[in-house]
Parts: sequence; structure tokens; C-alpha cells
Amino acid sequence: MQESDEPKLLVVAFFGPSLLAGLVIKRFSALVLPLGVIALSRLWVPMADEDPILAMIGGLFVGVVLARALERKPVEVSRAQPHTDARVHRWPSAKRAMTRVVTRRTVDDVLDRVRFHIDTFPQGVYQPVPSLPTGRAARGRGSESRWEAILPVVRARAVETAVDIGACEGYFSIMLGEAGIPTIALEARPSNFRTAIYAIRRSGLDDVGVLALSLTPENVVAVPASDCTLCLSIWHHFVRHYGLSGATEMLETIWARTGKVLFFDTGENEMTPDYRLPEMTPDARSWLSAYLAEACEGSRVEHLGAHAAFDPSGRPCDRNLFAVIRV
Repeated sequence: MQESDEPKLLVVAFFGPSLLAGLVIKRFSALVLPLGVIALSRLWVPMADEDPILAMIGGLFVGVVLARALERKPVEVSRAQPHTDARVHRWPSAKRAMTRVVTRRTVDDVLDRVRFHIDTFPQGVYQPVPSLPTGRAARGRGSESRWEAILPVVRARAVETAVDIGACEGYFSIMLGEAGIPTIALEARPSNFRTAIYAIRRSGLDDVGVLALSLTPENVVAVPASDCTLCLSIWHHFVRHYGLSGATEMLETIWARTGKVLFFDTGENEMTPDYRLPEMTPDARSWLSAYLAEACEGSRVEHLGAHAAFDPSGRPCDRNLFAVIRV
């Protein structure tokens, strides 16, 4: 069960008025007073929820940036007028003080935090990414059990590079990075890849990057070649958009760019008819094992257990996880 949405509502409620205030203030130097008040309030009430306060600060900064951008209009200078010096900057002491207190990194952190809460409102996060400032994830237990099954195979196959297709918020990419494996997180949805970038930056990892790309049968050849490819909960979307034959061609291309092992799971018989999945008989595990063996030439398919997921309506279910190992 997900956390209450009340803090997220407060974030939106604080961000809007603060944005308007920033538009009115127009100058960064004038933010010293409201920021000082916020800082003092944090000293008096240290247990207050920080998310609305970050939204307030972010709204003020965004408002000032927008106001200054709107003020910048080209001014036609008469040829008869002599050139004059630029206007002397006002409030130099305040600006020096602000530079010491508020760095560009600090501003970016605040804006990224606000954007993260906007991107994940009201649904919350999908994966249990440790570096994200959030509570429970919709697929926390299932993601963690999958990783526990994946890691021993990664170690046994001596994987050195990886690509995570449909990386969502970056959980598996970050776990691979923490295991010392340079990884590319490939994700199409803007809210997801922004969250993944934010999570990776907060994790402090230097060997994990994000590739924003919506895979199609035409561009799947752009998937980077690697030792290991994760293709988790994405194949049924390929089938939905491009049919079984198109999805199979995409999987064959992905496999051709995988040097050692491909990890695969997908929606099964729990998916609704609009996903256009084939009937998986006699059961999903047997059908998928045979399908993967045929589509991924020169492979050995190993079953890594059934793991928690949910169907399109949100009801819990289990999905089979496979390791397709090159032989």
C-alpha cells in the first residue's frame, strides 16, 4: 500500500503561490529575506515536512528565473546616442552573501527535488530505488527478489557491461552500477528517465548513464552492445505496439547485441486483450521457455523463479523470470 498523498498535495499547494511570488519579486537578491525566514523557521520547527519547504524555495527560484527571462527584450539603440556603460549592479553585498549560501548545485538540487515530486504525483514510484527521497514503491518486493535471482548469474557469467531496457526509475541499473558494472539505463518515458537521472546523481555513481529512447523495430539496432541485457516487463509492450512478429524481431536484434546473458520477464496470461499477447499454453513458463530458446539462437534458457508483479488493474500476480545464456 502506498503512502498518503497529503504531502504531495502540500508540495503542489506551496509551489504555485511561491512561483507567483518569484514572478513578482523578479530579483535573486530580494530572495534573501524569504529564504532567511524559511531557514529560521526550520530552526524553530525542525520536524516539519521538508518537501513543501523545498517546493516553496523551488517555486521562488523558478518564478524569478521566468520573470527575468520575460524582461529580456531587445532594445533598439539609436546611432546618434553614444555608447554608455552598463548599469552598475545593485545589492553587491547581498549577492556576495547569496553566492556563499546558495550555489548553483544547491539551486539545481532544489529544482530537481521539486520536479521529482511533480513527476511522481500522485502515483508514487514504481521501483525501490534507495537513493530516491520517497517511501514505498509499487513493486518493491518483486524488484528486490528479481535482483536477488539476477546477481548470482551476473557474477557467474563475469558480466562487465550491461544495458537495462525499459529501466523505469533505474533500480536495476543502479544495482548493477553498485556491483561495479558500467550500465546504460534505456528508458522512453520522460517522467521515468528524469527520475532515473535524479536517482543516479543522488547515488553518486559515475558508471551508470541514461539513454532516452523509445525503442521501435526501426531503431532497436541502436541498443548498445553489452555483456548483459535486462529486458524486464517490456516485451508485452513491444507486442502491443508492433505485434508478435515485430516484437520477436526486436528481441532477436537485442539478443544479437547481448554477449553473455539476457534477463527476461513479461506480462503473461494476466494481461488484457488489448496487449495482443499470444495464448501461452500449456502454461506461461513452458511457452516462454520455448519461445526464448527459438528467438535467441545459440542460447540456454534457465528459469529463475516466479516473482511478484501486478496486472493492468493493479491486482497482484506472479511472473516468470528467465536467464537466456549464450553458449
